[in-house]
Amino acid sequence: MNSSSFKPPETGRALRAGILSGLLGLLLVVLVTVAVGRAHIDVADLQAIGKRTRVDLMLASMGIMSLAFLFLGMRWRTLFPLENRPSGVGLSAILCAGLLLNSALPGPVGELGSAWFAHRRYRVSLGMSLASGMGARIIGMIVAALAALVCFVWANPPVPDSYRTGFEITAGLIGCMGIGLLVVIVRPHWLSAVSALTLGRVAAFRKLDETVLEASTALATLREQGMMAFVRCVLWSLVAHSTVLTGIFVAAWSLGAEPDPAGLLFTYATTTAAVIVMFALPGSQVGWDALFLALLTTTAEVSMSDALAMAIVVRIQQLCIMGLGAATLTWLARTVPVDEE
Repeated sequence: MNSSSFKPPETGRALRAGILSGLLGLLLVVLVTVAVGRAHIDVADLQAIGKRTRVDLMLASMGIMSLAFLFLGMRWRTLFPLENRPSGVGLSAILCAGLLLNSALPGPVGELGSAWFAHRRYRVSLGMSLASGMGARIIGMIVAALAALVCFVWANPPVPDSYRTGFEITAGLIGCMGIGLLVVIVRPHWLSAVSALTLGRVAAFRKLDETVLEASTALATLREQGMMAFVRCVLWSLVAHSTVLTGIFVAAWSLGAEPDPAGLLFTYATTTAAVIVMFALPGSQVGWDALFLALLTTTAEVSMSDALAMAIVVRIQQLCIMGLGAATLTWLARTVPVDEE
């Protein structure tokens, strides 16, 4: 990826596409949920939720969840070289634009776009911008995956006996994924070696093998930042995840729901870690919403009606962040790089 290979879309078009994608995805999840759980959802349940909802707490929950983007920007910042480290607030705004692009366009466009914007705005190398963003995201997924495993083993969320074996396997797979991602961060050259032995031997996958090689080379450069950079990245990941989880708890309370704490932690950590599977798929937020709903009702002791209402609140918050992302795109288009001001 070079500086001329990515061009940001027009702001209005990106905002319309992102919001439309988010709304259609939410509508699809709502329709499927109602169809599948029609025996568990009725108008009286929804009316009861509407009557007991506290709008002030709901707005507070959205504010808390949105605050996590500031911490995600600080997490990304930790992996830049000390002598050329961008503003954490500026990186947070760029991540909002990245979320909008991920929703508006197929594939991981938001990740590439965020790296490109940071490169152009702060005059850091594109390779470092992409590597640090990729590394920060992977570390966030590692933290989420290991949190899901630890939560399931030690906190013992209330899973129905009929589902326990399946959830034990799921928790084990999530934990293995976290360990695998940790290996990728610590020994990125192993990733390129495995790719060469597998993808590299198939002509149809040669391009993908080259991409893996570029990614592993970029991740290897992060080791130059030292161990403390990774420690700080992990700490900011914990702060960001805790902030989102707190926001979801407050959202549940605003709706009158009382989710089991261990179950909600497992639900959030698992859906966040699973993003890596849905990462390159267009409309991946639909998969996130569906998984979030399924886990809420099976591990957090939340009714189908309450789970659906919680998912809607979280999705509305994401749509608000997309609006901020559109404002960020406008800001990035109208401002010049820092060293040219």
